Amino acid sequence: MKHNFQKAFVAGLSALGLAMFMACSDDSTPHAADPVVDPSAGLEEQPQSGVNQPETPADQFPAENPDPSENTVPAESSESGEIADPAPTSSEIAEISSSSEEVSSSSEEEPASSETVPAEPSYAFGYALKNAPTPSKGCGRETTLKTDKLVENGEHHVVNVNGTYREYFITLPKNYDNTKPYKLLIALHCYGSSAEDFVHHTPDYDHPTPYYSQQAQDTEGNYMFASLQAVNGLWNQGQADHDFFGQALTTIEDNYCIDTSRVFITGFSFGAMFSYSLMQDYQERIRAAATYAVADYNIWLPQDAGTDKNLPVAWMNVHGQNDDRCLYDKAKNSALPRILKKNGKASDGDSQFTDASGEIMAENQGSTGHTCHDFTTVDERFPVKFCSWPGNHQWTAHDTGNMGIGWGWEDTWVPEEVHKFFEQF
Repeated sequence: MKHNFQKAFVAGLSALGLAMFMACSDDSTPHAADPVVDPSAGLEEQPQSGVNQPETPADQFPAENPDPSENTVPAESSESGEIADPAPTSSEIAEISSSSEEVSSSSEEEPASSETVPAEPSYAFGYALKNAPTPSKGCGRETTLKTDKLVENGEHHVVNVNGTYREYFITLPKNYDNTKPYKLLIALHCYGSSAEDFVHHTPDYDHPTPYYSQQAQDTEGNYMFASLQAVNGLWNQGQADHDFFGQALTTIEDNYCIDTSRVFITGFSFGAMFSYSLMQDYQERIRAAATYAVADYNIWLPQDAGTDKNLPVAWMNVHGQNDDRCLYDKAKNSALPRILKKNGKASDGDSQFTDASGEIMAENQGSTGHTCHDFTTVDERFPVKFCSWPGNHQWTAHDTGNMGIGWGWEDTWVPEEVHKFFEQF
């Protein structure tokens, strides 16, 4: 009988203490107005938003409220609902008081195990490494985009950019969840290829698997993929191509759940040139770029129009030392220094980036193999990696056998290295 009364008394104290720690949260699910759609034509008309402005991060989804009923311990009673024990003796009261003090002490210690996690650092420009996802406007809503053609590994879309219709493809992850912010990789094709080649293509040295083999690397389904189509196969429209990229990116972010702080681009040859141009114009929206056989000539660059923002961006390049189309020495001595000058460690730890172009790069020295140099003088939030190998104009670099174009692509090490580069963010 004494123990029954003690348990009832202590349980009441426990319930009173635990009730003080119940939490609540607001529903901050973002919403956005639907874009105007012409279903008969299958084309998306997008508002002319400022494509060069950084995406405003949506609020994070709140955690579910704990169930208060799980913290309630009912007191024991008889079938009549009354306490069955008689009044306690003085010695029993002392024993109960000692037990309740232990319970109170345990309750008081509980907040220490749920201390507030310090907020991640914020910067005047860019994000901290491993920052929390920043959900796009499309999170928590159903897309209104209407495809006019389904293909093997994606769907075809058309967007109106300043009165010109431009084509692109989207590939959603399996079991797409519109409450999960996905990383986004946009692939840019080379001359002689097309956006559709990334969504279905007979495997070859240019297209081993979709999206420069990055879809195969995404074994956990954390990425969404897209590919853009150049006019007549050439990225030579200057600002118009940049506007197309910005409009397509805005459309995707408005209609699907994207982590706007992890938008990546990748491209080979002319696609590498266009990527190189874009990454110096959209640093607020592109987290990192991976290029293969880059060149900073025969392509429109932001500085040509006096719009160079002089901001850093994370970059990886893979280049054949015997490339006779996009010259290796030109990439090493012109394209690379231009980025390094913007990516040096910030003198104030925030936004005053320094010149890192003085670091000497380690290069491949043999007739096989490869060397990837990770620059140490750049800001860690904006890493630069340059990989050299003794091949020609081929992005699927490999370490053994014939170094001629089209050989050895089945054994390429590039996709895995690029995936690791993106995943560090």
